[in-house]
Amino acid sequence: MYKDIDILVLGSLDMDLTVETDRRPYPGETLKSRAFYKSPGGKGNNQAVAIARLGGNVAFAGCVGRDSYGEQLVANLAKNNVRTSDILTLDNIDTGLAFINVFRGQNTIISYQGANSQCTIERMRHCEGLIERATILLMQLEIPIDTVIWAASIARRSDTMVVLNPSPAVPLDDELYGSIDVLVLNKFEAQELLGMEVKEDADCEKMIAMFLDQGVKNVFITLGDKGVMYNYKGTVKRRPAYNVKVVDPTGAGSAFTGGLCYALTRGMDIDRAADYASAVAAIAITRMGAQSALPSAMEVERFLATPRN
Repeated sequence: MYKDIDILVLGSLDMDLTVETDRRPYPGETLKSRAFYKSPGGKGNNQAVAIARLGGNVAFAGCVGRDSYGEQLVANLAKNNVRTSDILTLDNIDTGLAFINVFRGQNTIISYQGANSQCTIERMRHCEGLIERATILLMQLEIPIDTVIWAASIARRSDTMVVLNPSPAVPLDDELYGSIDVLVLNKFEAQELLGMEVKEDADCEKMIAMFLDQGVKNVFITLGDKGVMYNYKGTVKRRPAYNVKVVDPTGAGSAFTGGLCYALTRGMDIDRAADYASAVAAIAITRMGAQSALPSAMEVERFLATPRN
């Protein structure tokens, strides 16, 4: 199959509404914020922009509402050199929203799915040819799971690599597990999917083995400031996190996933791709915002070339 697109992201588009506070509010309490800002978001959206910032050829398929937020999100993707012709604008439903509270370098997020919930198989059939022509199909779970399973099956028969970021974590069936080439998730999502707690490295190794037994080919479990664990050539490896000052961790997972997909389309092996993705995430968390924090390829190369303790 002829491949003329590096990565197709089939996923979510949200507008992020973020407040910074000195502490978390108590139940029933009204708390003043230190700052408020609005920015494009949604895991799929953030991952697409992460890839495009690095220089990847990326297309997006998804849904927005016919409102100002939807217009802004599509325009922002286009400005970042992401192909937007496969994004549908829907009537009678609002664009997805995320309400984010940032507090001492940590965040809590409440998501409203909105138009993302309407990314049904029927609505997404128009991008079947796009899936077939992509080197990588990247998805998350902020759109209906049936659509994810359908798209993965198209990719599997088309020799398109399937990368899944199962967030938010919902139960996955055997058919989907068997279609996943690369599973990228954090330890909390892994715990939710497998029903076990991560207390030490051995637990992560066991989780990776369990995912592999279900048919997944490669697994990356991100551990925040503890780095990332992944399988490569029959062994489980750990890559320590880069030591940076955390300003806003909101987009860390999407930065890592986008960086990983970009690295894989550039022929990097799994070890090198893990390093590259970790660097993308490390740079992103030193800045405010999810998309505004995402680095360019030049910034990543400069970061990787800088000696570190």
